[in-house]
This record gives sequence, structure tokens and C-alpha cells, in this order.
Amino acid sequence: MTKTSAPVYSPALLRVDLTTGAIARDEVDAITARRCLGGVALGAKYLYDEVPAGTPWSDPANKLMLLTGPLTGSPLAGSGGFNVTTIGAMTGGAAQTQAQGSFGAFLRYTGYSGLVLQGAAPSWLYLLVDESGRAELRDARHLIGLDTWQTVDALCAELGKTEKELSVACIGPAGEHLVRWAAIVSDKGHVAGHNGVGAIMGSKRLKAVVVLRARNSVLFADRPSLAALAKKMIEPVIARPGGIHTHGTLNGVHSNYKTGNLPVRNYQTAVWDISDEDFATFSGKHFHDHFQPRRPPKVCWACSNHHCQMITLSDGPYAGMVVEEPEYEQLSAFSANLGINDVTAATMLGSTVDRLGLDTNEGGWVLSCVYECFERGILTKADLDGLEPVWGNAEAGKTLLGMIARREGIGDVLAEGVRLAVGRIGRGAERVGVYTRKGSTPRGHDHRARWSELFDTSVSESGALDNTLAVADLTVFGLPAKVSPFDPDFIARAEAKMKGGMQFEDSMVTCRFNSRGDIALLAQAASAATGWEITVEEAMTIGRRAVNTMRALNLRNGLDAEMDRPGPRYGSTQPDGPAAGMSISPHYDSMLATYYELMGWDRRGVPLPATLEALGLDSISADLQPVRAGK
Repeated sequence: MTKTSAPVYSPALLRVDLTTGAIARDEVDAITARRCLGGVALGAKYLYDEVPAGTPWSDPANKLMLLTGPLTGSPLAGSGGFNVTTIGAMTGGAAQTQAQGSFGAFLRYTGYSGLVLQGAAPSWLYLLVDESGRAELRDARHLIGLDTWQTVDALCAELGKTEKELSVACIGPAGEHLVRWAAIVSDKGHVAGHNGVGAIMGSKRLKAVVVLRARNSVLFADRPSLAALAKKMIEPVIARPGGIHTHGTLNGVHSNYKTGNLPVRNYQTAVWDISDEDFATFSGKHFHDHFQPRRPPKVCWACSNHHCQMITLSDGPYAGMVVEEPEYEQLSAFSANLGINDVTAATMLGSTVDRLGLDTNEGGWVLSCVYECFERGILTKADLDGLEPVWGNAEAGKTLLGMIARREGIGDVLAEGVRLAVGRIGRGAERVGVYTRKGSTPRGHDHRARWSELFDTSVSESGALDNTLAVADLTVFGLPAKVSPFDPDFIARAEAKMKGGMQFEDSMVTCRFNSRGDIALLAQAASAATGWEITVEEAMTIGRRAVNTMRALNLRNGLDAEMDRPGPRYGSTQPDGPAAGMSISPHYDSMLATYYELMGWDRRGVPLPATLEALGLDSISADLQPVRAGK
């Protein structure tokens, strides 16, 4: 069957209680499926409804959800990923993050739209879902200590499968040791990294989830229309010369440096001391010309974009090392930010982070903070077990990452993340760290040159960047196509106007590189997939429902308006470069007030009853009454 006029989307979740070992299938009711679809909107609802207020991230009562959406496993490029929703280890509030690849598609083809993991196992286990959808928990003690690549290799050998016949989402040593910024890594490089989701998986003593490739099919209401929309969506991506289709995100290093948006030496400067020859190596062309990719190429579900390839470094101190081709975020974290001008050294550090099961962004900010603290004498060789992390020293960074992943020496402090670590270090380190007051860190950018993303990261309910005004098609939201990166009033208004758009995307669990934030096109795709007529207005409502649900969860967990701000260094003024002297600080209070008002929240950032009731969140409105009363 290729087309049906009746709604066909009826998601089912696999619930696993790791404490008791109980496994059950849970059919999502039709009303919830329509109101949430999947991904973060569904995860936010279950998190709010089922996890008691104030539950710590490491408590067995916290739930870790790996979720797909109605487009997962479809012909749309990059529709094979999964969303992770939970109480995050970095902020203690709502966390949601995504990884691309094929894990989500493999899961959906077994008959499940997601996993809900609760409790904590008495000893280390992994979850196996076979081709028929049968699930079982297996002993994983022999996998402990393995990195994320070794874990995949060991499970392939144990199950007699190739990497094409299964998909693995696992944690590395960092998750095992409850590093607060540990990640979940699928299939050797697709990373759900933000807000410490790997630490939550580790707290449940779950080393991995393995899904065998099924030969079943997923029913879509109108497959021909879905295929046509998939073609329409990918055509502009393919047509862009030098873009992601041919070079991944590698060229972002050059473009971001030109605008002052590349972090250099922990925000101390925006000027990178690098030769033209070395600078040229931080490009897609250099990687394609110098490093041989593995054949056949490793690609995400239904995607032909040239990135995420396995390559062998052919020159430099790490020649012969097999790594996944880095993305922009890895190069930005471990190049100029650490004073490293050798592209192979930066690539090595990016691969090390992935294999240890750490978050790239936090990793870059933790290391750059340590390097600056060492430069200023805040940290000494004695504090660092003899290490000398001077700018440009990649080997010191590699050693520190290993210490962090296993909580050894200073690594035990740094495993807490930048905000908590600088508090423990003291001696002025608090003024050095780049972080938000919620406890998260930004992506690999100097957002002082792009206020929209600094503001968005600081107010984000999940602790990670939501809206990207600099690259999104603003006209979809009724906004001008181009704006100044330093217009505070417009940025606050645009942030409120766009809020819900990305959350709708993340409820569909699609890849932004391919969808390009086109909510209208995604709404059409959702309609073709589900059989429901989903308008842009309904799509935005679904996203806003997720935003307000996460906001309410954060408020009842103690994250108030004071947490919607950048830390001192993150909110500082760029001293040089293209954005020299431009400071968001004098405008921040008025931006926050405008944003709250347009979101339908009171002056303390609490959603108003009318706002919640318009979204069908009446019960949440009642729950927040004590917060509104200041209790």
C-alpha cells in the first residue's frame, strides 16, 4: 500500500524498567499522538506527567527517552535519527538533544517509535531489540571500560552481525563514570550530546541499546507525496556549491572566523594567530584532497550528503589514525579555541571526545578554561598531575579528556562541567569559564558576535541552542530575510516569534541540515506521513506546547528567570575582531522583558494561565499556581 486517506500514525513505545527487568509495549493514545507527534513534544509530556517534581537527574525515577517521529524511516534525507529527552545532568531541568544516523529508523522498523527507560539496573546491562521487535536485557559487564567504537565492534562480534545489520546507541567510559557532560553515541559518531544525557544512561547502568535491522516496512499515509516532498527538500541542499552536500560543515571554520563567530582562546580574543597555509587546511577541500574516505561511504538514513565519513589521517603526528570526518563543532572546539593550528591534532581531539562518550561543545569549553587558568596561574602543574596545557598543546588536551572520562585527578572536578568546575577551582576561575547560568555551555561559536544565538542559548529550556536566526529562513515566520546581528529589540521579538519552530522539527526528529527550518514543508511532510492535515499553525502549536511544558518542568525544578542569563565571560564584550566593542549586556534586561511578554509569560518568566490554556495545558496551569504566588 502506498496511499491511504485514513490516519495511519499510531506510535508504540517500548517501556523498560531496569530495576525490575520488566519490559512492556505501550500504545500511545490517538489524542496524545496528534497533539505531540513524537520526539521532544512527546518526551516533554511524558517527562512532566511521569517524573515527580524536583527529581534529581541521577535518581532512578528519572526517565530516559529515546524517541522517533512520524517521518522517521521515511524517504526524507536524514530521517533516521533519534531524540533524547530526560532531566539533564548539566541543568537539572529539561534536556532534549538529537543524533542523526540510522538508529531511529532501525528502531521504528521493529515496530516501536521510542524507548522509555526507567529505574536503575543492579549491574551493567544492554538492551537488545531483535528484527521481530522482541526485546531482552543482557549482561553488559564485559563491555565496561570500552569506548563507544570498541563497544560497537564487541557487540557486532557477539551477535554475529555487521555494522550494516544493527545499530548501537551506547555510552563510553564518561557515561560509566557519570561525567555530567557525557553523551550517547550511536554507530561510531552520531552523538546526542547536550545536557549530559550519557550520564543519565550511566546512572541506570545501561551500557547500550542494540537494534537489529528488520525487513518490515513503516506505513505512511501518502508515500508518493512524501517522496516528492523529500526530493523538493533536498534539491536546494544539493544545488549549493561548497555546501554540506559536498563538504559537510567543515567550511564553517572559515565563514565563522570572518564574522568573528569562531571562538579563539576561550573568548580572550577573536583574532586567530595562524598562517594562511595552516588556515587553508581547515576546509572541506583540504579534507577531501588529503584524507582517503572509507568505501563505501558511511551515510545517514536516506541521505547523500558528504559528511560523517570515516577517514584515515595521512599526514601529521597522527598519520594512520582512523577517525570520523569532523564537523564544524569539533574543529571549532579544538582548534583556535585551544590555540591549535594543526588540523590533524584538532581532528584527533574531536575523535577522542566521541570515543570516550563526551559532548564536543562542553569538551572544548572545559579544555579552553583549563588552558587559560594555567596561563593565568590559577591552575598549576601540581594541580594538573604534571601536565602543562599551554595553548597549542594537543597532547595535554587528550590526556585531560581521558582523566575526565574516568574521573581521575583534576578530571574529577572537570567532569562536573565548566560552571560547577570553576566554582570548585575558585581563585578567579569563575571569571574565566564560558557558560550560561543554567549550567550549560554554548555551541562552538563566539556568540558575542551573534547576539541572537547568545540570547537563545541563555533562555533555552533545554540548555542548548534552539533558534538560529543567522541561518534560518526568517520569512517562514513572517520576519525580514536579513537582520543585524546586534539589533536587541528585533532579536527578542524574533526569538519569541520563532519559538516552537525548532521544537516542531525535533518532534518530527528530522535533520536541520536538510529541512533548513522550513516549517511549511515539514508540515506538509507530516500530513503525508500521518494522514492528518497538519497546518503550519498547528505545527507551531505543537512546538510551543513542548516549549511551555519544558518551561513548567524547569520552574518546578527550581530554574527561575535568573537562570535565563549568560555567565560573566559568555555575556562579555568581544575585545577585537569584527564585533569589537559590541555588548549585549546593556540591552539584556529589556530583551528578556520583551521576550517574556511575547511568549505570554509574566515578568518572572512564568507562563500565564491564558497561554497554557490556549495550548490545552490546563493541568499544568493549575500546577504552576504556587510558583505564580511566589511559594
